[in-house]
Amino acid sequence: MIAQFTKNRLMALMIVLIALLAVAPLYAQEAEPVTVTDANGNEVVIEDASRIITIGGTVTETVFALGLQDQIIAIDDSSIYPAAIISELPSVGYLRFLTAEPILALEPTLIIATQDVGPQEVVEQLQASGITFLIVPAVDTPDGAVQIITTIAAALSSDEAGAAIVEGLQADIATAEALTATVETTPRVMFIFARGEGVTGIAGTNTGADEMIALAGGENAVTDYEGYEAISAEAVIAADPDIIVTTSNSIESLGGIETFTALSGIAETTAAQNGNILYSMDDLYLLGFGPRTGDAVLDLTYLLHPELPRPLPVVLRLQGDFPILLQALDIAGQVEFYSGEGPYTLFAPNGDAFATLPPGLLGGLFSSPISVQAVISYHVVEGIYTAEDLAALDGQSLTSLLGQELAITVADDGTVLVNDVAVVAADLEASNGIIHVVGGVLLPTRQ
Repeated sequence: MIAQFTKNRLMALMIVLIALLAVAPLYAQEAEPVTVTDANGNEVVIEDASRIITIGGTVTETVFALGLQDQIIAIDDSSIYPAAIISELPSVGYLRFLTAEPILALEPTLIIATQDVGPQEVVEQLQASGITFLIVPAVDTPDGAVQIITTIAAALSSDEAGAAIVEGLQADIATAEALTATVETTPRVMFIFARGEGVTGIAGTNTGADEMIALAGGENAVTDYEGYEAISAEAVIAADPDIIVTTSNSIESLGGIETFTALSGIAETTAAQNGNILYSMDDLYLLGFGPRTGDAVLDLTYLLHPELPRPLPVVLRLQGDFPILLQALDIAGQVEFYSGEGPYTLFAPNGDAFATLPPGLLGGLFSSPISVQAVISYHVVEGIYTAEDLAALDGQSLTSLLGQELAITVADDGTVLVNDVAVVAADLEASNGIIHVVGGVLLPTRQ
């Protein structure tokens, strides 16, 4: 029953997305004016959404999730998802430090920004220019995520698609709650944010990190202040968390995990001594409170409770080497499907594999949910085939979920090849299947 419900939800979402993609080019000509209430309580009338500038990573991500990415003409520097597509869009700067001239030069018909947008004088200049400017909420809670999704969906006449996104988000959070009810431990967790060694902070209460820790079945190890405070050895050692969570962006800004571990007091904690420093999620995913918040809560739940069984998408995310594949799953609406019963064998292209594609081909593969779904399905077969099983199939083929064949051969050095693409790492176990990492993208034939 659960599997059928999942498939029905997926099919309904796909139908909505197909419909949105079909009408998107005609939006400005056919859509009636829409009136929505912004984050400041003002009514905003939207007459033309054919040329949108999205300011704020969560805003950009939401418009993409609604299937309306073709209407985006520019983004801001905080917009990092989905990277495979937004890399081709111009940026107008960082949301807190905008200037009006680059935005006005692009002649947008609509600007959508979060409440963090600034400086205020630039916002007022843009509003005075006559461009429709919609400011949406930025609240670090699941309810805040629902607010931003529903507001943008209403503004873009995409209420059904917005409702489907919200339904999935709330279902994921409910799943996380059910999972945490099955475990007996409540780990004490510290979240540390960094932007280089000179800008580091520990999250107290009333923060997005505090909210995420609670949703994932953990307890914030720091409760004696609200917001963020600068890191100090005394505070870290006194809190002595079981687990330390940070983000991949924080680690990157410091130059690596070794530098992070060397920050004041971290090496002395129980978390560091037990190897429990977690950093596989980026800032926007973990703390963005947008369309992927349900997924992020689930991932953090699995990270804080390693005793829980992990389905295929969770294993991919926690490995940290499959950003584009995960974006593809998200765009295609297939995260929930591949979290289901299975079992499946997934041939997973890593980040380097997508970099081998000819220029322009990646954007073509991501041009619609249907095309992305086809590419993903070509990388999956039903059943579990270990590396040993694959080697025994030398010269034979497997039928993918797309219905097209995958040729299995073994090179002279023993390397297993799938359509002449090498398996570079094998037998990553998931609760509903197995993953083999491949060094290239498997491209189906046109149907």
